[in-house]
Amino acid sequence: MRLWQKMMIGLARNDRLTARMQDARCMRRFSRMFVGGGDAAAVLERARQLRAEGMAASLFYLGEYVRDPELIRRNEAELEGVAPMLADASLDIHLSVDPTQVGAMLSWDLCRENVTALAQRVAGLRGSGRAVVMLDMEDSSVTDRTLDLYHELRARGLPVAVTIQSSLHRSREDLDRLVECGGMVRLVKGAFAEGPEVAATGRTARDATYRACLDQLFSPVALKRGVYPVLGTHDHRMVGYGAALAARHGWRPDQWEVEMLLGVRPTYQRRLAVEGRALRLYLPFGESWFPYAVRRVGERPANAWFVLRSMLDGLAGK
Repeated sequence: MRLWQKMMIGLARNDRLTARMQDARCMRRFSRMFVGGGDAAAVLERARQLRAEGMAASLFYLGEYVRDPELIRRNEAELEGVAPMLADASLDIHLSVDPTQVGAMLSWDLCRENVTALAQRVAGLRGSGRAVVMLDMEDSSVTDRTLDLYHELRARGLPVAVTIQSSLHRSREDLDRLVECGGMVRLVKGAFAEGPEVAATGRTARDATYRACLDQLFSPVALKRGVYPVLGTHDHRMVGYGAALAARHGWRPDQWEVEMLLGVRPTYQRRLAVEGRALRLYLPFGESWFPYAVRRVGERPANAWFVLRSMLDGLAGK
């Protein structure tokens, strides 16, 4: 699986291939599977549709590992620009951001400045729904910096949340501090092909680390501290395990949620929504969709068939 992931990550970072795929008509169905729209207006409409189906959304502007100052400014502007649109539509102002898309590749001071401005923007728009800037967690080389940024902004009273990758060996210790501080924590298994010296790599080990982290997030101490667990997983076993922990320790249904990616296990997503489970979909938007979408194939090889079918349909003129 790690070899497959590495292959897909390599494709995602190939600029020439990205340009060709994003211009190819036959790939449009593929992009719509995982991406909420090309611009803010389109993704806002998609978020409205999701709400009508009983699902919330976390918006993410496509573009990461960015070194171009102009692209960094654009990324920041797009996220700041969509925030009041969400407020006007009475939707959650829930924005996900990668540190490397807003300046971390050039300077963590620049990243801090941009994320602070975004969080202040969101804070000023607080309404009846949830309002938060969720820091995505990228590869292990930026874990320390990302957590430092989160703790700094939270100490300043800004509406921020953070993502933890359960497969990293360090994550149990990181969660101890996060639980003590309270707040929203999104738990994912980890989408990066890290080595065994950094992370659990086998499926059994990765499952075990996720369950252990759920034990921390749903502990009586976490409940008392005001932790809001977000189960970032498509694994129904982990959702079931988390739900059982929540019931055992007295968590209300509105004190935690499940978050999944748009386009991954949609039938299961609809089932959870029908059952009344608090469900949020990660909703990317923007023009740079290929690197993001191909990584989703890396995480779930079954999606590769959808890519091939999209290409064949395009060649057939459908």
